[in-house]
Amino acid sequence: MRNPFRLIRVRLTLWHVLSLALLLAAFSGGVYFALHSALQDNLESGIESRSDVLVRLIQVENGLPALPLQLPPAASNGDDSDDELEEELDDEQLILIFDSSGALLLDTSDPDEKIPSLSAEIQPVIAGSRRWLSVSGDDDTFRVLAVPINRDGITIGALAVGESDEDIGDTLESLTNIIRVAFPVTILLAAVVGLLLAHRALAPIDRITRTARQLSAKDLSQRLDLDLPDDELGRLARTFDEMLERLETAFQRQRQFTSDASHELRTPLTIIKGQIEVTLSRPRDAVAYREVLGAIGEQSDRMIDLVNSLLLLARADAGQIPIQRDPVDVAAAVEIAIDELRLLAEEHDVRLSFDGQAATITADLTLFHQVLFNLLHNAIRHTPAGGSVQVNWSLGRGSLRLEVHDTGLGIAPEQLPRIFDRFYRVDVARARNEGGAGIGLAICRWIVEAHGGSISAESEVGAGSTFVVILPTG
Repeated sequence: MRNPFRLIRVRLTLWHVLSLALLLAAFSGGVYFALHSALQDNLESGIESRSDVLVRLIQVENGLPALPLQLPPAASNGDDSDDELEEELDDEQLILIFDSSGALLLDTSDPDEKIPSLSAEIQPVIAGSRRWLSVSGDDDTFRVLAVPINRDGITIGALAVGESDEDIGDTLESLTNIIRVAFPVTILLAAVVGLLLAHRALAPIDRITRTARQLSAKDLSQRLDLDLPDDELGRLARTFDEMLERLETAFQRQRQFTSDASHELRTPLTIIKGQIEVTLSRPRDAVAYREVLGAIGEQSDRMIDLVNSLLLLARADAGQIPIQRDPVDVAAAVEIAIDELRLLAEEHDVRLSFDGQAATITADLTLFHQVLFNLLHNAIRHTPAGGSVQVNWSLGRGSLRLEVHDTGLGIAPEQLPRIFDRFYRVDVARARNEGGAGIGLAICRWIVEAHGGSISAESEVGAGSTFVVILPTG
């Protein structure tokens, strides 16, 4: 059985729920303490206001502070009621008055509360400072403000005004009960919604997985074709389709490459086998044997060249050919390549020439020579007798432009885009007779592009062809 915690949607939901739980816990805690602080501040503000009023109402009787039995009209909103002050107070409020020695003179609290003696706490107040106290009775806890009572610059006692914080506790308890119910319900809903959203969001990935499982080297034609927005999953799906297209193209090229290489190798092997069988069919003289051996040698050389070219391309594709960059004299390199092919040009009755300014580039001399050799060899083979092949070059802004122009038959426009493909030949019959395998231009393209340059061809049927190589000088 598959472990559900290994599923991305489950892990994403768990992280989402955990994050939400932490945020809710922090938010709930913040609300709790903010509300507690606000209620506490409101309670203390009311106590301070009442304390300020009562301090002004305190009278002095026989040298001792005392509250009047009746509230003045202003305090009773103009009512002529004879209700006493104690009746204006409820069980949640208390007023304590102390004399200058700390003795309790007045206590308006409920006797059942049994408020403890505050004589020790009142002494600093009588000395002139205000103090906030928390006083616990049998039933309630009171928030108390103790202030000195001053008359004519003399402290004659202290006043303590308090109010029960029971309402604060009740309010906070209600909030706590709400959080206790809302917290797990919210987390549960978040988990369910998170799983649904994660399943919906990751559905394209499941489709990518199913498609990948159905792929094989024999069939890479499947595509996702998902209509997704330009987000992470949309880009992933399109990238997957692009990758499949590249893989399909690569496999097709590999199959074509294998087929072409096999065909090219089969031809000289067939010729060799045919020559041997014919020779062994009856006794022959030494001259005939030498001719056969010479033909076999030519086909062997052709096979060696083909295998070397295939090996070069395979190593190039694998990135195993190091490029040694050194200063290269272009004129000297062109002259060496022309000298090597001069005999072939004479056999084809083709004139060779070159012209260009003094130029030096930074390149791999061996590979650059191979580009020149392949282009010249290709031009000579495709130029009729009496024609010419010319190499020109010039320097531009940081680059060398080298052209190899021939007066051959030219290349048809529909064939130009494919002439740099491996094993592609414009004139198949002629190329086979002259030993061409259609790899030389492919090698040229790889070498030029490996040096950061470009190669292209311009041609017109009946007017010859021009191959243009552009290489950076540095």
